[in-house]
Order: sequence, then C-alpha cells, then structure tokens
Amino acid sequence: MSASATTDSARTARVSRGHAYDLLAELSSPPNLFTLARLVLIVVLWGFAFTGHSVVVGIGLALAFVTDVADGYVARRLNCVSALGGKLDSIVDSTVAPSALVWILLLHPEVVTDHLVLLGVWLTVTYGSLVLGLVRHRRLANLHLQSSRIACVVQYAFLVDVFVASEYSPLLLYAAAAAGIYSSLETLVLQVAFEDVTDHERSFAQALRRRRAPA
Repeated sequence: MSASATTDSARTARVSRGHAYDLLAELSSPPNLFTLARLVLIVVLWGFAFTGHSVVVGIGLALAFVTDVADGYVARRLNCVSALGGKLDSIVDSTVAPSALVWILLLHPEVVTDHLVLLGVWLTVTYGSLVLGLVRHRRLANLHLQSSRIACVVQYAFLVDVFVASEYSPLLLYAAAAAGIYSSLETLVLQVAFEDVTDHERSFAQALRRRRAPA
C-alpha cells in the first residue's frame, strides 16, 4: 500500500472516530438522555403488559409523560435543541401510541370493542397524517403544534386512567380522541397547504400569518 493511501486511510479513520464521538456526545446530552430513558421504559413496559401488570404499565406511562415533558423543557433551558434530538424525540414518540394500543388490547380489550368506530377514525386520521408526512415531506409528521401538546397531555391522562383505575373513564377517552383527531387534522392540513413545513410551526393560523406577512 502506498504512503498516500495509508495517509488517506488514517485520515478517514480519524474522521469516522470524530463523527462517532460527536454522535455519542450529542446522545449523552441531558434532553436526549430523557428521550432515551422513555424508549427504554417503553421496552420494559412490554414485559409488564405481557405478564398482566396493568397498574405498573399505567405508572410507567405516567413516567413516560414526565420524560416527554422534561426532554423539551431541558433542551430549551440549556439551549441544546438539536436536529438529532428532535428526530430522536419524534421516533420515540411514535412508538408510544402503537405500544399502548397493543397493551390495551391485551389488558383491557373492552376499551377497544366498546368504541370501534371512534378508535378507527382516530387511528385513520393519526396515521394518515404520518404517512402523508413521509410521502410529501420525507419525514415523520410529528410537529410541535399547540394542539399536539394539548393532545399529548389528554392522551397520557387517558392511558394512565385505563391501566390504573378499576374502571376507565369514557369521558377521558372522548377527550383524548377529540384532541388527537383535531391535532392530526391540523398537521395534515399544514402539510397539504405548505411545502416548507418545519418543527417550529405552532398552529395553522400562525403558519398562515407568517407566510402572508410582508418580507
């Protein structure tokens, strides 16, 4: 091997190690550690769901909500918001809903069987919005809208109630479904209406005003 080839290989190795160290450092930041903790928590809760520990699943989901709030709050407070952190947060968030749905089917199937039409509409709108984001914008449509924040709170409250309470509250189910459908519809409309949708959108009305404002 020539000296130049050896030098190029060494330089490539150094660059690769540098990228790996940068990635590890970013993943080790406080907000991303909260996000990774939520991912680990969801994996662990699968075991409790399969063994019938409904209350433990509910408590775990309450902790998942705490980490969901904490990662964004800490990122803003420490001014360490990053593209990687946003993508990681979106990916982990996208695992919570399908996991919780399976856990409900395992532990409390009556919640689903009693509200098949409502849950069908809810899931169709939610995942239709996600698919549209992947097709149109090549990304998960997990926008940080105000409606999404409200939906997150209400949906976690509903999930904790389902797994912890002796009887679930239909009112919380309706509120969670309504908030989720509205948030997904707003996300869907944003993606159809605008080509340059970002994670910084707060609502359709705000996005419309910003784009109509004179340059």
